[in-house]
Amino acid sequence: MVINYCGDNCFKIQSGKISIVTDPLPRFKGDVVLFVRAPEESEKNQWPPEANQIFGPGEYEIQGVEVDGWPAKNGTTSYIAKMEEMRLGFLGETGDSLEPGVLEKIGNADILFVSAKTNAKIIKQIQPKIVIPSYKKPEQLKEFLKEIEQKPETQEKLVIKKKELTPGTKVVVLKA
Repeated sequence: MVINYCGDNCFKIQSGKISIVTDPLPRFKGDVVLFVRAPEESEKNQWPPEANQIFGPGEYEIQGVEVDGWPAKNGTTSYIAKMEEMRLGFLGETGDSLEPGVLEKIGNADILFVSAKTNAKIIKQIQPKIVIPSYKKPEQLKEFLKEIEQKPETQEKLVIKKKELTPGTKVVVLKA
């Protein structure tokens, strides 16, 4: 699996010929497109969404990728996607705490994609193997890393296999 950070809240996760793209920027396309943030007005007018786009809660399967989504705060959606026998968690807005039942749904995520605005205690509750933050401004990332109290690994992209996941949580910062 190859994970690239494209900027803002956009990630591209590639596994063989299948790709997942989150909150896509205009030039990025994917086989499975997850909208974690609340849809913009222009996107709401696109109903029904394209067959590969997931805009909210529910259970989906697209090209062999299983996705479960549930509502988060402020119209955002949290997801778990299964790819290469790994559970990829995409956390919508949480505020200072997780909604009831969310820990049960996302608690065994191998890789967790979060906004740099996410409270560190929430990440400690979930205990993923890898946390990958998204950020709009370097200051947001700096504050997140200070709060999480871990030295990150900074990389251009993350190339990972299930057997390479290690106990404990590590933070990987990807360059856009």
